[in-house]
Amino acid sequence: MQIFKQISDIFSWLQSTGILAALVALIILVMKQVQPYLKIHIKNKQINQLTDFALTTVTKFATLAGLSKSDRKKMSDKDVADFAAQLGLIWVTPEIVDSIVEVAYQQFKKLGYDNHQPQTSPEPTETAENSATPQTPASSAEQNAQSSASKPESAAQPASQAPQSAQPAVKSGSDQHA
Repeated sequence: MQIFKQISDIFSWLQSTGILAALVALIILVMKQVQPYLKIHIKNKQINQLTDFALTTVTKFATLAGLSKSDRKKMSDKDVADFAAQLGLIWVTPEIVDSIVEVAYQQFKKLGYDNHQPQTSPEPTETAENSATPQTPASSAEQNAQSSASKPESAAQPASQAPQSAQPAVKSGSDQHA
């Protein structure tokens, strides 16, 4: 009982001198100043968790060849939204989930993990080009010989000005790097 009486006397003294009110005001002031920092810090940690999970999800769905790009995105969005709901993050909206998944996909590409090339239509084969132009190499050579025979001055021209055979104007992707 003696300890209780001493604590009661100290509390009465603190209250009568105003120190207790000053301490309460100081505690409230510190909490008001620290609270926004703590909220931002916690939110950043939660966003980092979502971003890490989104990168994992994007990686998982990128390996599924049976899904189209839009289906992969929808599945990634759904997984990240479900993960946010499991964590109890009520501030996460579908727009935020969409942007987090997009950032994760860009990071996925930046890391060099994206090895999926967009599908292109096959290049036309040479037989298709030949059927489109009725000339064959032999008939082209015959026309060059006829044009040089009809113009005797073309024989005196240097080789750089000699008529050249017709070449296809369109090059396929493999010809450009050869």
